[in-house]
Amino acid sequence: MKNICRLPLLFLGLCLPALAGAQTGANLLVTTDMDCNWKLDGQRMDPLKAHDSKVFPVSPGEHRIRAATTDRVTRIRVEVEVDQGQKTVEIRLKDEHDQELKRRQEETIKKQAEAEAALNLTWTDPDTGLMWAKKDNGSDVDWNQASAYCSNLQLAGHSDWRLPTIEELGGIYDANIRIETVFEFGYAIVSVKGNLKLTGWDWSSSEEKASGRVLVFNYFAKLEGQESSPFDRGWHSILRALCVRRFGE
Repeated sequence: MKNICRLPLLFLGLCLPALAGAQTGANLLVTTDMDCNWKLDGQRMDPLKAHDSKVFPVSPGEHRIRAATTDRVTRIRVEVEVDQGQKTVEIRLKDEHDQELKRRQEETIKKQAEAEAALNLTWTDPDTGLMWAKKDNGSDVDWNQASAYCSNLQLAGHSDWRLPTIEELGGIYDANIRIETVFEFGYAIVSVKGNLKLTGWDWSSSEEKASGRVLVFNYFAKLEGQESSPFDRGWHSILRALCVRRFGE
């Protein structure tokens, strides 16, 4: 008979600590602004839906929450101290998630643009069949330096680049085009086909017969009718090398 009574007493003794913990009245009210997977003190919990509110009984003390959006883009850690009563924890993921998605989208667009630019280093004028470098050399050069730059240029698998004639430079001028660009002295509006990137006036290979000076072409929209001017070969300020070759050669 004594043995029979001893079993319930033993069972009750094992259950008393758990019952004591359950009777502390400590709870976590967990909410989230996005669907997420989460853990409470390292234990995987059932996923939460956006704007859900669920109550979980816990023991008094510090508790750790780890949560991640279902696409794993955003993760969050929360430390919370619970005494008696109910403690509310908000798992806020949406703002950071939206910012990270935007950052990734911008990064993708940037990489795509860079890849496209790398593949499109040249532009071929359909009217003349001339292939142009998409941008000039980007710094001040005198005529000899400009000529050497184009002669030594290796671009898009070609090595037969040269300085264009003044007529060839004039062939890509279009007064109806207005492109904002940056020169070393500030912003400028240029009128050039092919969306070419220009940072100054461009040396040609053509001489002015009367003076022997070399003709330079500028694409400033505001200087329409004054596109070409003669310069001494040693002049370099704001003068650039824009290289050209015959497509298909």
